[in-house]
Amino acid sequence: MSAPTRGPRSPVPQLVVTDLDGTFLSPDGTVSAENRAAVLAAQSVGLPVLFATGRPVRWLDVIRDLPGSHPTVIASNGAVLYDLGTDQILDRLCLDPTVTVAAVAAIRAAVPAARFAFESGTRFGYAPGYRTLRVDDGSDPAVFSGPVEELAGRADCVKMLVQDQTRTADELRAAVLAVVGDRLTVTHSVSSGSGLVEVSGPGVSKASMLERCCRRLGVDQALVAAFGDMPNDEEMLTWAGMPHVVANAHPQLLDGPYRVVLGNDASGVGRTIAGWVAEVQRDAARPAQLAPPSR
Repeated sequence: MSAPTRGPRSPVPQLVVTDLDGTFLSPDGTVSAENRAAVLAAQSVGLPVLFATGRPVRWLDVIRDLPGSHPTVIASNGAVLYDLGTDQILDRLCLDPTVTVAAVAAIRAAVPAARFAFESGTRFGYAPGYRTLRVDDGSDPAVFSGPVEELAGRADCVKMLVQDQTRTADELRAAVLAVVGDRLTVTHSVSSGSGLVEVSGPGVSKASMLERCCRRLGVDQALVAAFGDMPNDEEMLTWAGMPHVVANAHPQLLDGPYRVVLGNDASGVGRTIAGWVAEVQRDAARPAQLAPPSR
């Protein structure tokens, strides 16, 4: 079992936002019974649970039928805001094609083994040499291949993926960041296998889209509870007033000023949410304090 919760207990939040892979989802990529029950219980006491993930819209089926979750999902590391209830993209922040094409050339010069892919949220295009997560057998119309310059120049891209099978993700992120600087946002969400980094527009992150959501919902930043496990969650954790990381998180996050909860193998997010739900229920059941009689 993962390490126990570390840090002082937080007050009850107004909104919970959590990453999916490595955080809310179990190691096998499913939603545990404990996490499922916690989300439904949170809804019953008026505590919305919203998801913020690096996954594209195409990969949200794992939470599509999750009862009690907020229908709005922050996808593609904050570049896309999606409504699961209506299957509609509410907001999309695309890369500037001119900047992307120039970045590809600069990255190829500095990282010769780099291979590229591009995500629109609903479609995925990859250049020759890029190793896809699933074998492309041509049966998925949302997946296609083409020359890197052509793919980089598309106007609907929200995220560029850079892969280098000779480096770790941390090493590749440092190399790509040294090339693109602040012209683009560079992060990563995997800690095993070959190096893979995710590149979005300048200033685009889970935090930037979460801030827009909270303004729309009228939620106080100080009472936003966030959960994450990887560097692509760091901006969100820094922005939220109540940041949490799971015990299996990247060392960079475990060393940060965040409350540490049980890992995703022990439903740490769900257990924490269940604690808040219990507090709300206890407060509701507590009899009102009577004023002392006047003399």
